[in-house]
Amino acid sequence: METPKGPESVPLGGLEAKRLEIWIDGAGALLDGQEAKTCVVFEDGDVKVTRYGRATNNEMEYTALIQALSDPRSEGATIYTDSQLLVGQLTKGWKVRAANLAPLNERARVLLLQRKTTLVWVPREENRAGKVLERDK
Repeated sequence: METPKGPESVPLGGLEAKRLEIWIDGAGALLDGQEAKTCVVFEDGDVKVTRYGRATNNEMEYTALIQALSDPRSEGATIYTDSQLLVGQLTKGWKVRAANLAPLNERARVLLLQRKTTLVWVPREENRAGKVLERDK
């Protein structure tokens, strides 16, 4: 008589947990009457739009990333941005030539390492945070 076999077990150590996805975008404003802003969209539906005074677009892109990384949910997350500058300076060794971006770059670099977060470039039309900022004019 053959002994029935039980279900096969799969070791949990071999399975990778799904990484939380976060989308970020920033919009600069240098003219009177304009408002700089950032947007962080979490996969769970939480959306944070923050308004500022004058700032460049790149300052706002970095600020949005720092805001996302300052949230505990960013631990081990994948963060999507349409900013080639952010991805280039933080993951591809591009030099930071603008003095106003150097402190933001350093803070973002430290947080990316601490949070074990991955930064990924996406086309503008795939950036959920960018779509929120487009509607928030």
